[in-house]
Amino acid sequence: MNSDLGRIPENLISNTIIMKIINRYQNIGRVFATSIVATSAIVQAQSIWDGVYLEAFGGFSELLDGGIKEGGTTGDGSYDIGFLSGMSFGKVISPSWAMELEWFYRSNSVESVTGGEFDGVSDGDFASTNLMLNVIYTFNRENSGGNFFSKVNPYVGVGFGAMQEIDIDFTVAGAEQEHSDNWVPAAQFIAGLHYPISEKFSAFAELRYHYSGSSTLEVQTGPAGEIDADYNGYSALLGLRYSF
Repeated sequence: MNSDLGRIPENLISNTIIMKIINRYQNIGRVFATSIVATSAIVQAQSIWDGVYLEAFGGFSELLDGGIKEGGTTGDGSYDIGFLSGMSFGKVISPSWAMELEWFYRSNSVESVTGGEFDGVSDGDFASTNLMLNVIYTFNRENSGGNFFSKVNPYVGVGFGAMQEIDIDFTVAGAEQEHSDNWVPAAQFIAGLHYPISEKFSAFAELRYHYSGSSTLEVQTGPAGEIDADYNGYSALLGLRYSF
């Protein structure tokens, strides 16, 4: 028997070894590529949430005395101090600038109406729900020490949006009258102080001026017709922020 038949050709052995090496590096390449994709996804997810925050706040609301016009006559409305509460979802886009989408509810009781069709009314409520887009500028200070005031950062802002609903209720001679409107343009000006509590949580205090001018409110219940009512005022708030 020819002994050459029992031999494995050297070129076949070389090709087999080369294929094993290629397959091994292909597997390593797949693992490496998968790792890159996974890492990129994690980094991208982290970058999306970098600077994102959620705020909840509440405080006092004061409406300025304003005109209430109905049927060609105008009365002067006066309101008790009320409350305001809401929340916002925002993102810090640079060390000083942030943008946020905000929703809040404010309500003030009617103290009195002098003159006009509603003269003598002292029972009612003036309320609104608001959707605003705010731009905030923070004056970041260098933290030069461990005392409280060295960590406080003042900020200012402006917001534009609309009152989703604004309504005023009166009780006249025992009968309730309601007037309302939707999506009334509004603006606000903001000034506040921000204090970091921890890496994730911080507290803030704010003063605001809210402006929407005079709104035409359609009658919903009661015999009166539509009215024009001024709706402008101040608010003082305390809030808590959670940073993602």
